Amino acid sequence: MKFYFENLVLFLKNDKKRTLTFLPDKINVITGDSNTGKTAILAIIDYCLFSSTHDISESIINENVEWYGIKISINDKRYFIARKSPIESNVSHDYYFSSVGDVPEGVPTANITEPALKRTLEVEFGIDSDTRVAYGGRALSSGSKVSFRYFLLLNTISQDIITHSQEFFDKQKDEKYREALPRIFDLAVGIDTVENILKREKREEIEREIRKLEKESERISRKHDAFYSQLKSTIQTAKEYGLLPEEGDVGEAIEQLNTMVRSAVTITKKGAIDRYNEINANINKLTRKIRNLNSFTNEYKRYKANLKETSDSLKSVDFIYEHYNDVLKTSIFNEVIAGLEADHRKIKKAVANKTPLDSNISKTIKEYEAKLRELVDERDTMPQEVKAFENDKEKYIFVGEVKAKLDLYQPQSAANYKGNEERINNLKSRLDGLVVNNVSERKELFVKALEEIIQEYITFTRSALANYKDYRASFNYKDKVLQLRKPRSNHVENVGSSSNHMFLHLFLFLGLHEQIVREKIPYVASFLIIDQFSRPYFEDRSGKTKESIDSSDMAKVTAALSLLDNFVTNMKGLGGNFQMIVFEHISPDTWSGFSNFHLVEIFKDGNALIPDDYE
Repeated sequence: MKFYFENLVLFLKNDKKRTLTFLPDKINVITGDSNTGKTAILAIIDYCLFSSTHDISESIINENVEWYGIKISINDKRYFIARKSPIESNVSHDYYFSSVGDVPEGVPTANITEPALKRTLEVEFGIDSDTRVAYGGRALSSGSKVSFRYFLLLNTISQDIITHSQEFFDKQKDEKYREALPRIFDLAVGIDTVENILKREKREEIEREIRKLEKESERISRKHDAFYSQLKSTIQTAKEYGLLPEEGDVGEAIEQLNTMVRSAVTITKKGAIDRYNEINANINKLTRKIRNLNSFTNEYKRYKANLKETSDSLKSVDFIYEHYNDVLKTSIFNEVIAGLEADHRKIKKAVANKTPLDSNISKTIKEYEAKLRELVDERDTMPQEVKAFENDKEKYIFVGEVKAKLDLYQPQSAANYKGNEERINNLKSRLDGLVVNNVSERKELFVKALEEIIQEYITFTRSALANYKDYRASFNYKDKVLQLRKPRSNHVENVGSSSNHMFLHLFLFLGLHEQIVREKIPYVASFLIIDQFSRPYFEDRSGKTKESIDSSDMAKVTAALSLLDNFVTNMKGLGGNFQMIVFEHISPDTWSGFSNFHLVEIFKDGNALIPDDYE
């Protein structure tokens, strides 16, 4: 996205304007003393871009400004946006907007609502109704629209974090922005696309619908099971009250119950109790017969087992025949042996063969058991006693209960079950057609590319990195922090000194923006505001600003300036544009010889954001 600031305009309460001018494709430096309003410029820009809070100093600045304004260029269109100054901690919702970049001569008057102005800028940032938060949190709800302000997290390095060892992005103390960073990061750097996110969300929506339908089908199935478990009891009770005839199977009973529910007509009982008692008597008879037959069968089995044992004892006859010549024979030997052999053959035959008695008894038992089940089913639906409703109210309450149970078994339930199965199959077919790109692979490629880019920056500034000049870049995707790794090692170093942390912040943001320009990502504006990157060198241990720094620290500052200058040159070579706004303490002589620097103003000797001669 092409983006740059042309002007910062303060409409002062003395009817004058205070204007700062910035150039595109340049490193615009505002340098000077402390407490002159340099850092407030970042807060003012944030305020003009719809911040819901503000960090503008009330003293000197806000008390003297009536409206704050910025003139910007987005995708070759010039806009001017102004916002009425806050009253103490209360931000204003009055906005002035010019779609052609006109700065009013006098004090602006509100001419547009905040939502309407946001929509205008969101279009330029490539954000539409489809650009939504993929997953929610405590401050952001899932599916809520992405604000273009979330992407501004990649455009600022404030003095609060530039030397921070763990935080690399602004506003991380604000829960909303802390949750927003991981949710927009993949879009911002090209790991993911809106189209891919929509496909993934559609898949998740379809999967949720499938799970819902499967649960509904399971619920219908459970209801059917519950219905059948209660069916006999319901039919029995209905017969006891004379609402059903005592004859008929379960299927007929269901139809009769449906008829009864529709008409609520009572059917006259005829000998129901007698039939119940008759069935019970038949059940008892069959039970006794089955028990007796089972007992007989067991006795018969024991009889055959005894025969087998006897047969085993007669096996000695076979042994005698095998050793016939060795046996001493008496006069009755042959007669005895012949008789034993005949008995042995009979016993073996009886044991080995399955007689008709075996088959007939088994068949009879099975027939009796089947008849017994039929009688039990019939008995369970027969009334055990004669009952009568005390009044119509009780009858219709019972009919209502029957109707509720029958509703679980109505044809529409079965139709719903079948319909759910068809819908599930259709949804699964749609799932097969939704191909979502593998974001994890793109993530790995992004991290590798980012580390390669940053490694070039490390090489470029190696003289300023002292002990870490030969270390390797290691981007922690999960925590969104840049670390340094020892060469040929998996060990990540705990980098010391605020100077090194400052360089890591520069490396990461420049690397991210180079990736964004290369991938032509529309959501991130091509600018970077850096607040006092030389802070580690111009502050003493107590945090007070020093007047000057030693030559070794100045060499590191120069290395950082050279890195920024080289980056802007590279962006031009890639066919993109890039603007930086830098607030500093350093002298303009420090960047002498670099080609991409522009001195905006020096805030010194009475000159400040609100000059001393304001009156």
